[in-house]
Amino acid sequence: MSRGTSKAELLRRWRAVPRRIQRTIAGLDGRELDRRGGSQGLSVREYAHHLVEANLVACSMIVAALGSSGATYDWSWLYPDRAWMRRLGYSRAPVRPALEALHALCEHVSGLLSRSRGGLSRRVRLFDAPGEKPYTMTVARILEQEVEHAGHHLADVRAILGRRAPR
Repeated sequence: MSRGTSKAELLRRWRAVPRRIQRTIAGLDGRELDRRGGSQGLSVREYAHHLVEANLVACSMIVAALGSSGATYDWSWLYPDRAWMRRLGYSRAPVRPALEALHALCEHVSGLLSRSRGGLSRRVRLFDAPGEKPYTMTVARILEQEVEHAGHHLADVRAILGRRAPR
């Protein structure tokens, strides 16, 4: 966890990710959700699904770490490129249910973390590419990374839509 960031603040920032996505895409019609661009050339809808998916996987990693600190988590099966997006149908899938699920997951996992002693310092060994060596990450770092990840892709979405970052 970054110096000066409390457990409560980190959890608050992570729980805000679904609302940040929702605020960024609020009021968009289907054509606007299908506009492409940003760092990965995805559609606005695909960026939203990508962020939901990333946090779904993060929740699973966190549960593994809470259940058995030092557990190994192999997520080398995940490769969210454009072919992945097509296979999952993210270009056509509705965003609202995905965001509702993400909101519920963030609340659930935050509840577990807020009641656990030392939960943010629990660790998980990650395999994120076939044949690569595993590395270890704390729960706090997973949360920080997902908050940063959301900020990066929400900036992509705002750029696609010609909007500025909120103050």
